[in-house]
Amino acid sequence: MNKEKAEKIIRVYNLLRMILLLAFFIFLFVGLLSAQDGDDRLYLLEQRVSKQENRSAYKPQIHGILRGKYEFEPQLMASRFEVRNARLSASGKFLLRSEYKLEVDLCDESSIKMKDAWVSINPWRTLKLTLGQQRMPFSIDAHRNPSAQYFANRSFIAKQVGDMRDVGFQVGYDILNRKNRKVLSINAGIFNGSNLDEQKKAWFKTPGYSLRIQFFPIEGLAIIPSVQHQLIAQRKASYTSVDFGFYYKWNGLHVEAEYLHKYYANNVFPDCSAVDAMIVYKHEIKKEKCYIEHISYQLRYDYMQDHSSGKSGFANDEAGNQTPFLLLTDAERHRVTFGATFRVRNPYFPTDIRLNYEKYWYPHGGAKESEQDKLVCELVIKF
Repeated sequence: MNKEKAEKIIRVYNLLRMILLLAFFIFLFVGLLSAQDGDDRLYLLEQRVSKQENRSAYKPQIHGILRGKYEFEPQLMASRFEVRNARLSASGKFLLRSEYKLEVDLCDESSIKMKDAWVSINPWRTLKLTLGQQRMPFSIDAHRNPSAQYFANRSFIAKQVGDMRDVGFQVGYDILNRKNRKVLSINAGIFNGSNLDEQKKAWFKTPGYSLRIQFFPIEGLAIIPSVQHQLIAQRKASYTSVDFGFYYKWNGLHVEAEYLHKYYANNVFPDCSAVDAMIVYKHEIKKEKCYIEHISYQLRYDYMQDHSSGKSGFANDEAGNQTPFLLLTDAERHRVTFGATFRVRNPYFPTDIRLNYEKYWYPHGGAKESEQDKLVCELVIKF
């Protein structure tokens, strides 16, 4: 390419750049004028709304949960006390259809961990767009907050196999019937891919994703399929999980079951299946002078195959060389949990006294010290 031709290309490039910059500034100027006009309309709207609604509705809502428990393991003849959760959250909704949530756990297995930090906008009533750190939409039990749990310890699906938070973007959409009852709820999102604590280094070419559908055909019944894909082992491996479950609520009765199957890409670990099934019955005590408001009787069976979270990385062969296979994190096991929860009559600070007994079976051994037969006594307070 000769010099004259190169200079011509540069002149054309500079001309185009000037045209684009001019167009940008014109657009910006027009936008500012429109924004000024919009601000005037917004001010009038805010004045009108402030006369009709109580401003206190837009103040941050502070919530929390504190769970302390005692555990006794007969096989070890040993006990321990533990503060399982000490969570605080602040959430709220703003005037122009937006909301936020901040949640931190001051004692999550003796560590301080940020759980939720997201902002969302609601362009219209049934659409929600959320950006930030959040629980990925997946499963039934794995999607529960500790304040909504029925048992002292989470199921295998909720704790080991299906639990995942990440940073990303989520879209939620609800479909209502003519009676304004929710019939279908769809949540889908893309995420960094298992980089909760390394957001600045979380550049991805292939994101994690998650999709959860909730179908409510009749009052009290929910059918919930979901799928999730994540990268693990520092992005050197990945898995895809599919989950199908349902629950039914009627007159104090809660019946729930779900099945999860986890596929590891490139056969880095055998497929893992997990099952969770529970039945809970709540008996109301109508005597207002009684210390206990209601008693919930609980029974649960859950099961998981050998599982790898990927956090321990890859195994080594006899020569010490790294293999393409992930290390085992959790051994195959069965568990039956039964017990009762007593709700203290307190309308302002709901307080539960929970008694559970857990019976484990390990077909091939591998039980960890804290995951054997145990008696659990738990106190929970919410505000």
